[in-house]
Amino acid sequence: MLDDHPSDPKQASLEQILELIKQWIKAHPYQSIFHIVNGAIILSPAIATVPALAGLGLGAGGPIPAFAAPAIQSWLGTVEAGSWFAIGQSAGMGGYGAGIVAGAAQMGAAASSATLAYLMRKRRNGPKL
Repeated sequence: MLDDHPSDPKQASLEQILELIKQWIKAHPYQSIFHIVNGAIILSPAIATVPALAGLGLGAGGPIPAFAAPAIQSWLGTVEAGSWFAIGQSAGMGGYGAGIVAGAAQMGAAASSATLAYLMRKRRNGPKL
């Protein structure tokens, strides 16, 4: 299926490249979705971090009642500046922690896509079962 590509990638036309991409997506739909979602997170990490933080109870207006964050905060007592909880709360409110959490999300997305690509290549080149 993907074997009819030019031997020299520099000689490939845009149409050939787009056709190869389309064939790859058809052959690997789930991996394609995975890479597209990770690409979106790399380009705009807020699409993952804002809902994740809100789900934990770390919202733009502070801890969200009836979620985990207020319960954890009451259990911890005084929250130390620079702690994981403080960074998470800051990120939820759009403060200094937002950059830290966004960077972590981007690193996670890049690492998971790279790991999947490696595993797919290893499986393709490995022993046939």
